[in-house]
Amino acid sequence: METTINDIASKHLGQSGSYAVYTDKFDSSLLVAMPRELARKDWGITGKEFVGVDTWHCHEATFLLDNGLPVAGTLKISYDASSEFMVESKSIKLYTNSFDMCKMGATLNTAVDNYTNQIKKDLSELLQVSVDVKFFKEGMDKHETAANPARGYEDLYSLIDLELLEKESFTDYSAKEKHLKIIEDKQDNTYSVYTNVLRSRCRHTKQKDTGAFYLKIKLKNAKLDLLSLLKEVISLREVNEFHEFCAEKLFTALKSHPEVEDCCVMLLYSRRGSWDINPVRATSYDMIPTVLKNVYHYTVKQQGQ
Repeated sequence: METTINDIASKHLGQSGSYAVYTDKFDSSLLVAMPRELARKDWGITGKEFVGVDTWHCHEATFLLDNGLPVAGTLKISYDASSEFMVESKSIKLYTNSFDMCKMGATLNTAVDNYTNQIKKDLSELLQVSVDVKFFKEGMDKHETAANPARGYEDLYSLIDLELLEKESFTDYSAKEKHLKIIEDKQDNTYSVYTNVLRSRCRHTKQKDTGAFYLKIKLKNAKLDLLSLLKEVISLREVNEFHEFCAEKLFTALKSHPEVEDCCVMLLYSRRGSWDINPVRATSYDMIPTVLKNVYHYTVKQQGQ
């Protein structure tokens, strides 16, 4: 039997037509709400340990004007981490894809308003919380509110002695151990650090999710063992969990130490299926960068996003 290109491609890409959208009508029934409690209870988290936001960017958002002219740009949504539900990532991908061939208005401004208002309505009703939505037709180099949420952070690899990194043993990739060490010190210490080796796996599909971990933390009469922090992040490497709960696990591990006065954990995940997911958990909303919690600011993409 003759082997075709489609036969070869379908081995890993799925069945032909499985991702196709042949419709000129958006479909809000594609959206799926997921109770946060279901995953939190696995980690002993209640949701009262922090405040936070979940900010998402769709860098492939597109729809049509009534005359058939395509419009494309970046869609940004944000909603509070205190919500009972969060949106399932594959469902929002399929939902936003359903707008691709939809005629949303006669003029650009009208179409953008109709597009964002519809998404805000559908997501807010689904999640039973107010969801902020903004569409950016122009990119970071054109938009006056463009800002980098990760400015001023230092790479953990540059702060830890290279010889120590090369000699140390890294064996926990399933979060089986507690690695964090807070050391008594004679002074307060503040850190703004990151690493781009963040990796976990999707709880459902087991696909890898990569990104960067950012931490801003203030300690009272203590200092942070940076190698232990790196090990804590690395321990997520083979953990099957959604992005939001990886952020909550890291935050609660840090906040369990009484020396921690203020803390903000940001996980800026790489784009997969047109969306990137950016969960942020903190001791107060003031710790969260405005550019992430305010959808009217265009978020500059980080490495890999």
